[in-house]
Amino acid sequence: MLYSPILSFIRLIILVPWISIISFCQFLVVCFCQRFFFVFYKFLFFGIRKIFGIKLKVSGEQEAKKVMFISNHISYLDIIILGSLVNAVFVAKSEIRDWPIINKLCLLGKTIFVERDNRRSVKKQAILIKENMENGLNVILFPEGTSSDGSKVLGFKSSLFEVVDHEELRNYKLQPISISYNKLDGLPLVKIHRPFLAWFGAMNLAPHVWQFLGLGTSEVNIRFHKSKKFSAFLNRKEACKYCFERISEQVTKDYQLLEVDNKIKLNEFKFL
Repeated sequence: MLYSPILSFIRLIILVPWISIISFCQFLVVCFCQRFFFVFYKFLFFGIRKIFGIKLKVSGEQEAKKVMFISNHISYLDIIILGSLVNAVFVAKSEIRDWPIINKLCLLGKTIFVERDNRRSVKKQAILIKENMENGLNVILFPEGTSSDGSKVLGFKSSLFEVVDHEELRNYKLQPISISYNKLDGLPLVKIHRPFLAWFGAMNLAPHVWQFLGLGTSEVNIRFHKSKKFSAFLNRKEACKYCFERISEQVTKDYQLLEVDNKIKLNEFKFL
């Protein structure tokens, strides 16, 4: 695995005009033709994913309407990946409103901003998500509240599942999605290399993106798990538990398989 600043530069000069052109198209769609909202929205993320060299292995059946997707969170790359796959808007922490450029993209993507650490505003946030869903939008939620290195799933915040308790949405569905970053440049992603893809802790965004752009191709497993109607859960805590268990089980399984694959590769190398 070799980092190439030349590759970073080449990808960057392709990335900037791509985002600019498609974002302008998305602006026109938002203003004049809402029914094509997800056409350019997904096309934007699809193009970024291709420029970044991200290959996907997708399994499971994806729900199409009246659904809230629940996913583990590893990196800003999660947004690019899921944005290219599903017709849904993201629920994001309110701090992103202050991020230059990214906040404008969020606005074009109808991102729902919530104050994750403000318990007093939980009901207001649930109502905001509810209103968006009643207006025909699917949503994507990262209930860990922060990102990790992807080797395991952090605890979910059940308060973010408050919308499940609304009677008006009892026929809407909840679908867990698990994301696992498995390979980089064709090699199993060992723990020491996870920070090349995962973005967490005190990492600075711009240097991380620049380095990632110069690393070649990455491979990611996406699993759409069995969906359940909101009415299948007694309360938000039960819904939270269901999603956490499905996602955590899959991420743990993927990580263990990756460890085995890495050991096999090391043994093969020793016998060369």
